[in-house]
Amino acid sequence: MTKTMKPLKNSPESLQNDDRTSFDDICANPAWVTYLNPFRFVVPDDEEPWQVSLDEINSNTYDHGKLCRIIDRLPTPLGRDWPMLLCYDGGLAIPRTAAFSNKENATEFFNSALCNLFLGGVLCCAVDTRDVVWGTIHKKQFLWPVDFGESVSSQLHAQLRTRVGGGLNTIQLSNPKILPLSKFRDAFSKGAQVTGSVPSLSPKFFLHGVTELRNRNWSSALSNFWIVIEQLTDHLWHDTFLSDAQYHPKTDIAKRKRALKEDNRTWSTSVKQELLYQNGLISEETLADIFPARQARNGLVHGGKDVSSESAISACEGAIKLLQRCAATQFAVQQCLYYPPDDELRRGKSISGKPRFDDWKSIGYL
Repeated sequence: MTKTMKPLKNSPESLQNDDRTSFDDICANPAWVTYLNPFRFVVPDDEEPWQVSLDEINSNTYDHGKLCRIIDRLPTPLGRDWPMLLCYDGGLAIPRTAAFSNKENATEFFNSALCNLFLGGVLCCAVDTRDVVWGTIHKKQFLWPVDFGESVSSQLHAQLRTRVGGGLNTIQLSNPKILPLSKFRDAFSKGAQVTGSVPSLSPKFFLHGVTELRNRNWSSALSNFWIVIEQLTDHLWHDTFLSDAQYHPKTDIAKRKRALKEDNRTWSTSVKQELLYQNGLISEETLADIFPARQARNGLVHGGKDVSSESAISACEGAIKLLQRCAATQFAVQQCLYYPPDDELRRGKSISGKPRFDDWKSIGYL
């Protein structure tokens, strides 16, 4: 079971009078940093959420040190002395040790941590290398950005933290969503119990699938979820079906078990899923989700066929059901977290009446 550490106690000291970090300081405490997306404040339970006035927002005079303030530490595989740091603005940081010597390794770790949050009930998106920036610990209380990154999220946070953002960015501080620290911790712990009990799962693919599904990128969503479905199918095949004597002859048949383990041509994923269903190891509802997802995946891979929204959603829900079957602890995922209701901002406002294209057609070809 994953345990979190005691919350950090911070003084209200700000960065306003000492914004600069020397190169020696950066080298002494280098970190990889990313941010929760969508934007929100993570607020300790014994504090009132920070209120930023419109005058402070418009004049860029707000106390930016509050955004960078370290409010908690979370466990990492590196041990007690190397926690992941959590900041008030949703910033997450890990040390640039040998284990995280490059940005790709850090990105994979962050996605695993964010997947834990998602499975625990906190909405968050996957990150890639554009979202991960270089940072440094400042005065043992703050996590300071050194570069702005290459994504909308990383640049938004960096601009707010350094007070150089324009009005469209700084207005985010006027009424941000609030995530209580206790809810963050609880979600992280619950999700870690789920992913920790299924070592064959790659959390980054699951979270990327969710992110692409939310963005209506059906093909990308299904591709990521199918990786998860195959991983979880193999987990049930090897750790449950093959290891339980009740599913096999009482007298061992030479080379049978070896063929079941190694002959992936005969025992393809579809055959494994059918046998798992027939032996009661996956439900009818699960098979009803993963079967059409497999057909859509084959059409995409072998024929370049577009993936429908229904197939992408089936892949997501099938992956969730398989993970619920494999995990050592129970969990549920609300549909609004992976497939939010449609709206005009996503689809574009419908046009009343019959559209006219006279001007468009008159332009013609050059």
